[in-house]
Amino acid sequence: MLMIISMLTVYAMRSSTSAETMANNVRITAMGTQSAEIALRYCEEATIQIASSAVTLSSVPTIQNFSSPPLWQNLTNWDNTRTGVFVVPATAVNQAGLSSAYNRAPECLVEQLPMANADSTTNTTASFVITARGFGPEVAAGTGRPAGSEVWLQSTLQLN
Repeated sequence: MLMIISMLTVYAMRSSTSAETMANNVRITAMGTQSAEIALRYCEEATIQIASSAVTLSSVPTIQNFSSPPLWQNLTNWDNTRTGVFVVPATAVNQAGLSSAYNRAPECLVEQLPMANADSTTNTTASFVITARGFGPEVAAGTGRPAGSEVWLQSTLQLN
């Protein structure tokens, strides 16, 4: 009887540890997603402000010209050369007065997207592809290839 109780106890402890690990992984992934969403929304707002010539944000990304293939598709642009990559200010990510939730700030890249006009000419002034990359709280600060959770989000913004 004592042997059976001991085996059940060991099973319960292993199950508890496994559940805790899974819950932590879900939390880290959710925080990485929130980080990418913050970057995406920040860069969308910055792009709208740049297009309307009414910039109120303290720091904004540089809008990159369209290239083929697009800059966002090349990891070297994100991790090594940092071509066009904008790091979202820490004040937009971490709340003032609280400990920092993220070690590495999220990033975004804004590129003009060519669109065909009714007369078959190309218009690159009103359409943008915004790509954001967020990191979980376990990713260390700095640049280069991250070690840990990484979430990518993308949106297409068309202004009239």
